[in-house]
Amino acid sequence: MDSFPSTLYKYLGPDRVDVLSDGLIRYSPLGAFNDPFEGQPEIKALATDAQTREIFNAILPQEARKAYDSLPLEKRAAIPYESWELLVSQQMESKETYLLDFMRKSTPIIQNLLSQKINEHLGAFCLSEVPDSLLMWSHYGVSHSGFVLAFDAKHPYFHEGKGPTDEFRHLRRVVYREARPSAMLTEFKGVDIFLVKSGHWSYEREWRIFRALSDADSVHTLVPFDIHLFHYPSEALQSVIIGARASAQTAQSIVSAIRSKSSLRHVRLMRARPDDSNFLLRIANETI
Repeated sequence: MDSFPSTLYKYLGPDRVDVLSDGLIRYSPLGAFNDPFEGQPEIKALATDAQTREIFNAILPQEARKAYDSLPLEKRAAIPYESWELLVSQQMESKETYLLDFMRKSTPIIQNLLSQKINEHLGAFCLSEVPDSLLMWSHYGVSHSGFVLAFDAKHPYFHEGKGPTDEFRHLRRVVYREARPSAMLTEFKGVDIFLVKSGHWSYEREWRIFRALSDADSVHTLVPFDIHLFHYPSEALQSVIIGARASAQTAQSIVSAIRSKSSLRHVRLMRARPDDSNFLLRIANETI
């Protein structure tokens, strides 16, 4: 990818030092995010009327055969299968208007069910291209009191897709648009609907990697969404940036976590500090 970043950043609050000490990171269902539009495209319909007819016509012979085979022997003896199939086909044609209307009315129900299932099975790990966003530090770094992890975005961990059609285990860029994704359910492809956000969020410059929540290394029960934790390779972590308002206790916890694990000895410690003259942060090395 042409503009693929070399480093990506994860903003965390001061209570998440366990990410360093335990080597586990959360993959979250989209329903747990702070944007209510996450994974919620407008589904105009499940399919066109023509597609619906095609689907019913495709399954009709199989379903007619199953229904016929379930009849008592005496009834099957009284009516040949060809006559039965013709009768079922005529019944379906007479109820076509009802069936099409039922499919239209079912769209909101299917959309809610789809959202529920997605939240049960799909988790996203979100990162940013920038380590010095004032808004990101405020929101996800808990008013600059937390820290940021800097990951090597070229590490194999972020590129474990099993082929060009694999939607999981590799980084994907979030696209920012003014228009909400809107189409029939049959027109949506892959996880693209989970990579489109309102332009209001463009400052995040976000990338995502998706994994099946069933693959989590550790799960903690929580309402409304369980916490699914995945191991990440320590060698993929390049540095830790301590927030401008991080307490001495938070800083010391970060230092202790890095010192206590030989696999983290390579990790650089850095500090974000407000610039003396401008509304921006200066990030520089911190002595451990």
